[in-house]
Amino acid sequence: FRLKPFSFELRRGEIVFIVGGNGSGKSTFLKLMTALYAPSAGDVYINGQPLFAGTISSYRNLFSPIFTDFHLFKRVLGLRDVDRGIIDGLLKKMELTGITDIRDGRITNLNLSTGQKKRLALIISYLDNRPICVFDEWAADQDPVFRRTFYETLLPEMRAQGKAIVAVTHDDHYFHVADRVYKMEEGSFLPGEHHAKAFEV
Repeated sequence: FRLKPFSFELRRGEIVFIVGGNGSGKSTFLKLMTALYAPSAGDVYINGQPLFAGTISSYRNLFSPIFTDFHLFKRVLGLRDVDRGIIDGLLKKMELTGITDIRDGRITNLNLSTGQKKRLALIISYLDNRPICVFDEWAADQDPVFRRTFYETLLPEMRAQGKAIVAVTHDDHYFHVADRVYKMEEGSFLPGEHHAKAFEV
């Protein structure tokens, strides 16, 4: 769980993909960025101001992450007075209508496939409406049709809403969706930005 010195900047309304092999440091980077891990050196800035102990809680609340080891609880915290039509629309968009639901702050059915659980987690991310979305291999368990929907419909919709998106992915067919693509190796970002041609064998 060690990263080498690096610099990374994220701006509102952009999509950034992080790629790299297993053990390259991608998930560790995400947890540093979301302040779940504390850096042993260096600084994190938000709107040009350094992050310090008293602002970590509010900083974490900027993020809506779905990590590879995510867990869903039956009770959904923090959702109040959500319009029923919004929930129904999201269930339809994620192809979960009639399979599960969110009623009175509770998920009605968690007996779902991994791909369905990830789609349900994405619904909760939509309802949280945080300014920064973080996805760690979210599309890995989706069928090809819904994978395309995620990259070519859902992510651009989030960007249009002004959200910043950081996604770890191996789906090089969709690199064109991102504003920037970075590659990690051995706990370090490779210099410069990378695009599909950089990964051709």
